[in-house]
Amino acid sequence: MVHRFGRFYRFRYSCRPLPLVLGLALTFRVFALGRGERTQEPAPKVLHVAVMQESPSLDLHKNSTLIARQIGAGQVWEKLVTLNSQSEVVPELAESFEITPDGKTLSFHLRKGVPFHDGSIMSAADVVASMNRWIDSYAPARELAGDSRFEEISGDLVRIRFSSPAVTFPDMMAGSPQSAVITSAAACADEDSRGFMRSCIGTGPFRFSEWQEGRYLRLEKFAAYLPYGTPGEPVDGWAGYKNPRVDEIYYHVVPQAATRVAGLLTGQFDVDYNVDNDDLPAIGGRSDIMSAAYQAGSLTLIFNKKQGPCADLNFRQALNAALDAEEIMQAVFGEQYALGSSYMEDTQIYWNSSAGEDRYNRADPDLARELLKKSAYSGQTIRILTSVPGTTDRGVLALMSQLERIGVKARMEVVDWTTLLQYRNDPSRYDIYTSSFYSVPVPSLKLFFSPSFPGWSDDPHLARLLSGFNSAQNREEAREYWDALQGYSWEYLPVVNLGHFSQTHAWRDRVEGLTVFNGLYFWNAAIR
Repeated sequence: MVHRFGRFYRFRYSCRPLPLVLGLALTFRVFALGRGERTQEPAPKVLHVAVMQESPSLDLHKNSTLIARQIGAGQVWEKLVTLNSQSEVVPELAESFEITPDGKTLSFHLRKGVPFHDGSIMSAADVVASMNRWIDSYAPARELAGDSRFEEISGDLVRIRFSSPAVTFPDMMAGSPQSAVITSAAACADEDSRGFMRSCIGTGPFRFSEWQEGRYLRLEKFAAYLPYGTPGEPVDGWAGYKNPRVDEIYYHVVPQAATRVAGLLTGQFDVDYNVDNDDLPAIGGRSDIMSAAYQAGSLTLIFNKKQGPCADLNFRQALNAALDAEEIMQAVFGEQYALGSSYMEDTQIYWNSSAGEDRYNRADPDLARELLKKSAYSGQTIRILTSVPGTTDRGVLALMSQLERIGVKARMEVVDWTTLLQYRNDPSRYDIYTSSFYSVPVPSLKLFFSPSFPGWSDDPHLARLLSGFNSAQNREEAREYWDALQGYSWEYLPVVNLGHFSQTHAWRDRVEGLTVFNGLYFWNAAIR
């Protein structure tokens, strides 16, 4: 619901921060043809967007950071298939696609003549290289595909054959947190020492231009973009005709929520991508400010199941029994949340499940103490890792108070998001960490089910249920496996799903043509 409440210097393409370029002032004048009179070229239309944080990389094959995906997916890069507003899988860089009745073979007919940002034309070889790199980089895709990989059948046809049914694989391609974007085969092969692509070469309506680490990231309009869909028809979800009417987009890194909203109100920023709950009154009632809110994802506590107290199932169950989810969610999100035991958001109606709800939000200290006695907990202080910017530290303080009531000592370590991404890989550094997981089209894309994801959910029965879901013959069978998987998860507790949060975006009323669908996108943006 929506409420009223220097492009001329061309930098080399790179997915990494570039050195600061100082003192560059270019003015271009052209002579009008046939008259010889001097006119000034119109100033570029520039959109200024304030964001809360930046990503360590824009390599979407290997990076699940939300801000990287919201900047890059659909704007810099596109996929073979994407999601419409009903979360249905529809073609994007594919002209069409088919899945065989046994669910084992997927074929994609490619659009012809699609240019990359480097001037080359997308080929089947580029698609195969991109899709196989994505599978190799993304654990849920790798687990579902097994040894299967994409192959080129002809210049405009690619195919993947599975050893067992993979009916949810197109959903995974369309909406996974690590995006199945298409880039050139050369870009896939050119990686830095961390394994990230060095170049950001996509097919989208904007191309990467400049990244000043800690300050801003700049995109510029791709003049040779080849749109698809029907001109004049509105974009449907993430799919359809894209026709940007701005020349540049600056994503300014502004960690402080008050600074972002102040910049929005004064006109310094056109868009505040992350409006904090505390700042909603500041934009309320403003006729020059528009806003949109939607259920964006879930807040979770992720247990270190490799070592320490949380490796003990009885201890995890004791902590879960003690939790008052509403107190924690309110501390973090104010009024922008909804309680619910389902791991899937309300937007994913088909996969919304009540299995295991009797174990959710118990807030029962007596039961928690009984379970704690069965555990091996011996009074040590558990370490809870959380990140800034944001307000999750408020929720951790509420959590620590709840744990203290049952006799569990805890301390909090607050780091920036990039540091948390590093620390969570080391099981010696924490017992619990907080993380937000944004909406995905199918449950198997919840990263914490993977035994390789930090938290390490290495449980045989969980793995069997997940495998059954992935190899289901049809969606009805997959739904049965999902109910069983979610029910078991509330017993095994790979994480505690505390509830669902809403995200609010706000923009000045001079900006139009924005797309709000699991994020805010500017591929049809215009400035009046």
